[in-house]
Order: sequence, then structure tokens, then C-alpha cells
Amino acid sequence: MSSVTPAIIKSVMKGIYNLCDEDNYNVYDAFDIAEYLGLEISVIDETIETLGEAGCISECMNLHDDGIQTYCLTDKAIDMVELG
Repeated sequence: MSSVTPAIIKSVMKGIYNLCDEDNYNVYDAFDIAEYLGLEISVIDETIETLGEAGCISECMNLHDDGIQTYCLTDKAIDMVELG
């Protein structure tokens, strides 16, 4: 059973939005997002996977190229967060 609810998805999207700067660049990985939101890392990982499948999140830095995996919202997701 999935622990990802619509409320968690919305919370994670808003958290990523809040952590990103004005250029939508993010140096935060899943652990940082979990810490910021007070959620378990497994919930964040599952939510990031869901957001990726929905086309709402993209990588900023890649684990294999940069040594860290960070994320930012797509324009579609930014619009959803800004509209509430």
C-alpha cells in the first residue's frame, strides 16, 4: 500500500518550491526535503517517483555525474503550486 497521499504530494511539491531559488535551481536532495518537511525519507523517495512519473519534477544534479541527486519542479508543477 502506498504511503503517498494527495496531501503529501502537495506538501512535497510546496516544500521543493519553497527550497528552490528564483531560478528554480535546487541543491537539495531527498534527505534534505524529508528533513525540511519532517517526513520519512522513504515517503519522499516514493513521492519523488510519483512526481517524476507525472512529469512534475526533474533532476537538477545527477547522482552519477555530480555525486548528489537534487530536484526541481517543472513549469507545470510550479503553476500548480502557485495556483494553490
